[in-house]
Amino acid sequence: MIDLNKKPAFSRSSRPSSSDRNSTRDPSRKFSKENESKLVWKQNNSTPNIRMMTMRQGVSERVMHEQPCKILEKCGSCPSLDLAYKTQLQQKTADFKSRLLKVGEEFQRSIVKDCIESEEKFGYKHHVKMVASEHSGLKSSQFSNFANPKRWIDLGVYNQSSNEVVDTGRCPIQTNVMNDISAYIRTGIRVHNVSVYTPKQKDGLLHCVILRSSHYTRQAQVTFVVTKADLNLLRPFARDISEKFMNIQGVFMQVASPDQNEEKQDQELKLLVGQDLIEEKYSDIILKFSAASFMPTNTLMARRIYNRIEELAELTGKETVIDLYCGAGGVSLALARSSREVIGIDNSSSAIKDAIRNAKSNNLSNIGFYEGEASAIISKLIEEKRIYKADVVVMNPPKNGCGINTIEQIKNLEPKAVLYLSSFFNTIFKDLKSFAVHGYTPVIFEPFDTFPGTDNYEVLCYLVKN
Repeated sequence: MIDLNKKPAFSRSSRPSSSDRNSTRDPSRKFSKENESKLVWKQNNSTPNIRMMTMRQGVSERVMHEQPCKILEKCGSCPSLDLAYKTQLQQKTADFKSRLLKVGEEFQRSIVKDCIESEEKFGYKHHVKMVASEHSGLKSSQFSNFANPKRWIDLGVYNQSSNEVVDTGRCPIQTNVMNDISAYIRTGIRVHNVSVYTPKQKDGLLHCVILRSSHYTRQAQVTFVVTKADLNLLRPFARDISEKFMNIQGVFMQVASPDQNEEKQDQELKLLVGQDLIEEKYSDIILKFSAASFMPTNTLMARRIYNRIEELAELTGKETVIDLYCGAGGVSLALARSSREVIGIDNSSSAIKDAIRNAKSNNLSNIGFYEGEASAIISKLIEEKRIYKADVVVMNPPKNGCGINTIEQIKNLEPKAVLYLSSFFNTIFKDLKSFAVHGYTPVIFEPFDTFPGTDNYEVLCYLVKN
């Protein structure tokens, strides 16, 4: 029989006391003030983080997010970096569609495809311009000629709200190569006693540092943007960096006023240490870029865009292709393999030199490159009867767009298709309206997420003659 007066084994009175429990524990696990500093508190990541996100349409919704960057809100450069990547792509697709609706009804029949994802969500940025800053509280009123190890140097970007420089540290969207180099530069500024430009006092030497790295070779370039040429101070600094990082191909100096517009700055660079070129690979095309030439920020996405342009061009080997704002010749070389002739035009002398060199190194002889303004070069080629018509025109214009004069010259070439690539939406729609006047209608818009985590992306427009 069961004795009902007998207490069960799990009753409160049968449980061991707290003193008994502590006595049965492993002594090594016993908490004390001596090992309190050794404790590491880990966050429980089993539950997803949720935050309210307001979309551009004004609709708020709950979205899951991660925390890949410690200064995400303070920096402000990557407002959507902590969102799920699928959500980022959806936002950018919806953003472009809303922009297209505001333009008017003339482009409403065009097809807007979903934003093409980037192969790399982090560590994709191969080109960055970092602003140098020094904390005013630690900067003496009179700059010393001796190295001060207590100087606090920041390298990063301007906060849009406060206009102060935010040190980006090891930025998650930059490559590890550039993060390593930038970390060493912060120390080198103190060791070599390089003064940092301050906007309030209007003095100092170093204003910015431009870093570029190759995805294919891991080679890197460093450019010091300074207020004056001080070779005696910068050359030992450059030599120190190049000896520390063997993959740095060259260190350069560029003299520019901090208050001057980037587009108006002198692009002439002085080589301090090393050589001028950095090598990158796009599919089976190898390109070499000088420090003054434009280099795509996201290498893998640039390769995907080049391949998509080649698909949409539908070349059979009999066409003449015009590549406006060709840079170092990436698109030109990609299209030259399946066309009769490619003509590349750019107003940068360094870019044209690189393009000619790249065409020779890739054994492509059906390409001609010309330096100058696009409209002037096209007009000259038509007058000299160098070209009569073009089957396809490809362009990646600067921030101001290509302009009415260039569009009129393109009209004279009577291309069957125009491929327009840009990340500046105001100029995209302005130029597309000018193309529409001459009978060219956008059929497809394809957004490409070349800058994951940010609000920026590029759009490829495919226009055909009515």
